[in-house]
Amino acid sequence: MNIQPINNNVPMQGKQNNSAWNNLKNSVVQKIIDVVPEHTQKESGRKLEKWNKIDNWVSKPAQNRGIMGATAILTQPFIDYNNSKVDQETRKMAFFNRLAVILAGTTVGMFIVRGPIHTLTEKMTNLKGNSKFSKALLPKKFLKEIAENEKFLRNYRVALSTSLAVSTCAVTNFLLDAPLTIFLTNLFHDKLCDKKKNIANKKMEVKNE
Repeated sequence: MNIQPINNNVPMQGKQNNSAWNNLKNSVVQKIIDVVPEHTQKESGRKLEKWNKIDNWVSKPAQNRGIMGATAILTQPFIDYNNSKVDQETRKMAFFNRLAVILAGTTVGMFIVRGPIHTLTEKMTNLKGNSKFSKALLPKKFLKEIAENEKFLRNYRVALSTSLAVSTCAVTNFLLDAPLTIFLTNLFHDKLCDKKKNIANKKMEVKNE
């Protein structure tokens, strides 16, 4: 058996053509980059800074709770109202009840639980504060480690505020959320249903005349 040698010779003309094409392409790309105004990069920096501000605002507990509540209001009550497995009156009551639950929970969560607790936690874990309460919620034996590690302080605040919020919710759910939900459910039902009844009665009176 005769094995023929493999010819590894590649025409140099192809390499030269590729090299010329790459040089031309790189030259065109560089010219395009040079033409782009400098203010475009500055504008991108401003947009990034703007988005960072929005992200910081949204990530706060009170604002986050408000966004969740607004999303729930726009979806959940209408899902209950369009439940074809129950009668019309049950759908109405489910709609009013769901709306009241969301409003009560969002209001209490924003203005009583999450907002104030988050603010209080930050003020009472302030390493730079001078008041006697500025470090009241910081563990004294870890003050040095916390002062040297900003990420540790941030995580500690999140864990502490979450724990306090959960403990507070256990109380406010019975003292505030439940009574407010019942009040709003009855208010929505009475106002809206009575209004519809009055409109229907007026239409009947007009027809009878």
